[in-house]
Amino acid sequence: ELGPTGVSCSQRDGVHLFESEFIFEIIDGELVATNLGRWGSPLIRYRTGDQVEVVRTPCSCGSPFMKIVGGIRGRVDDMVTIRGVNVYPSQVEDIVRRHPTVVEFVIECRTDRHMDEATVVVELADGSASDDVCRSITEQLRTTLGVRIECRAVPTGTLPRPELKAKRLIRVSSPFPAGGGGSASG
Repeated sequence: ELGPTGVSCSQRDGVHLFESEFIFEIIDGELVATNLGRWGSPLIRYRTGDQVEVVRTPCSCGSPFMKIVGGIRGRVDDMVTIRGVNVYPSQVEDIVRRHPTVVEFVIECRTDRHMDEATVVVELADGSASDDVCRSITEQLRTTLGVRIECRAVPTGTLPRPELKAKRLIRVSSPFPAGGGGSASG
């Protein structure tokens, strides 16, 4: 819809946005663009749905344009509100992937008494101490995101394996079966 909006920085640490062709705004972390060059069907304050972080300081490559750093952090439509806190699957993934024993994971979301609750369900490499890993993930989620999200381990092979892009956020009415693993609740 927008066409090309930027180009990779020669320093290989982000994407410079074409501010000569667009007016870019970051609204609640979302990239919003107004195309300056379209006459027939202009896009005005087009919401991309991409969650980004930008830097507006001059770049060492010489580009005067703002730069997206860290890639696209998530999608607005992926966000879930857990106990009043906006949580993106990419934030949870950043924390879960710090644990090399995690083989696969999903975020189970369910509604309980009109509030969304979440549990991170992990598969661990054989022989991993599930209680320790889950306790660590739960604590890191709490300190980083400011919300308590439980962690539960399930046997290897329990979670779905995506063929293409992983779908991390799953709405459930009943959780994946427990067994063979621990959960952190302390």
